[in-house]
Amino acid sequence: MGNNLLDALKSAGLADAKKARKAEQEKKQQLHRELKSGAKPVADPVPEPQITKSQAIQNVEMQVRERLAAAYRGAALNDVSGRKKFYFQTIDQFIDCMMLSDVAAALLERGKYAIVANENLDDYILVRRATALAIEAIDKKRIIVFRRQES
Repeated sequence: MGNNLLDALKSAGLADAKKARKAEQEKKQQLHRELKSGAKPVADPVPEPQITKSQAIQNVEMQVRERLAAAYRGAALNDVSGRKKFYFQTIDQFIDCMMLSDVAAALLERGKYAIVANENLDDYILVRRATALAIEAIDKKRIIVFRRQES
């Protein structure tokens, strides 16, 4: 890290080659004095803990859950229920129905809204296009109805 700092200082013109060599020489002398006195060097390399495959998988799953939770936070649209029935096919290959307002149904048809499975995968919610894209980037299976073409 010290070399990077010296290189940065050299390139910025704040330190010249003589000062850099002098700093390196002092650093080497300090290390030599520490070794000669029997003291351990200040920066002993600490071995990094080994991560097992199962731990790595758990870490990735936890990160995915956190990203999904962040995408779902405040994502469900309010006041979209109405008298218009909108039928769609669920993840389990069943036909389900959602009662939508005329405006919400029109925005869903245009691709401004999307129907996605909720966080627990036990119900379906209506979300905005940007939220649907964020959820799709994490888990494509959660997207139920999403029109690709905007009108």
